[in-house]
Amino acid sequence: MTRPRSWAAITPAVASPWDRQSPSAISPHGICRPPMTERVQLRQGLILGLLAALSWGIYNVGAEIGQATGFRPVDLTMLRYGGAALLMLPLLYLARNRLPALRQIAILSLLIGPGFALLFNEGFQRAPLSHAVVIGPGTSMLVANILVRLIDRSKMSWNRNIGMAILIAGLLIIAADAPPPRASGGAVWLGDLCFLGAGSLWGCYVFIMGRWRLPPIETTAAIATLSSLFFVPLYLIQWGLPPMTPKLWAEQFFYQSVMGGCLAFIIFAATVQRLGAGRAALFSALVPSCAVLLAIPITGQFPNAWQLTGVIVTTLGLIVSMDLRRARPARLPTAG
Repeated sequence: MTRPRSWAAITPAVASPWDRQSPSAISPHGICRPPMTERVQLRQGLILGLLAALSWGIYNVGAEIGQATGFRPVDLTMLRYGGAALLMLPLLYLARNRLPALRQIAILSLLIGPGFALLFNEGFQRAPLSHAVVIGPGTSMLVANILVRLIDRSKMSWNRNIGMAILIAGLLIIAADAPPPRASGGAVWLGDLCFLGAGSLWGCYVFIMGRWRLPPIETTAAIATLSSLFFVPLYLIQWGLPPMTPKLWAEQFFYQSVMGGCLAFIIFAATVQRLGAGRAALFSALVPSCAVLLAIPITGQFPNAWQLTGVIVTTLGLIVSMDLRRARPARLPTAG
């Protein structure tokens, strides 16, 4: 009997897309054994999702520090994309033959490029932080899951629905103790619209990344580079560099470029690959909790009872949403 040339020759059709992508469910003798891919994907996705929320939390704390020390929203946006493009330029060159299509990068850059960052920062100038920590993450989580439900026809379990409600409750608890805005920049409802728009853009990005399943590193490098090509020249002509010390520039380069522009994007994109858009979007609701906890070692600010309660509730909501006992992955759409 001749040996098959590939695993596809002996692998039957199975229900899970993860099983189809891996030959581990079938032994070389054609005897089925319990698939391990699903559990491995879930475990990796949970770890990466937590790391992504942690990275975004560091970035958010750094953005607060930056604005408190005199950086403008446009300065932080320039560092977030321009610095990330500079850091990832060698990787972009090495991966030049594996880059996603320009059409895909252009669409993703429109969703989460400088416009997204400026929209969110503009919301901070008009509405209180308490609105930001609820409207932004809550909208992105809901938009991504609604798109998965409507377009991919993937039903959400009761655990997912209940967990999302718990997550929003935790965000509301954190928001109840948030400080007022720094200055009155106009009507508060305009700031809320900015948060709503930014959250919707992020939710669409998560959904599209889940459908296209693009490589995380190459995609992040391409988005940062394309965004910088358009925004950095405009920034230098329209606003210019502020007179900050090299130490402050280096500090914000770490927060904005390394953490916010590179690591957080790469890790989150890898999370979407393993968990799908619906589950991955849930981790955005953990970012305010991570920021509350990270403020302890970074700024010396200790959370109060309200904030700690919100952290606990959001964590509980994530555990319920993941439906770990069933450990059934959402249907992964085909690339395209």
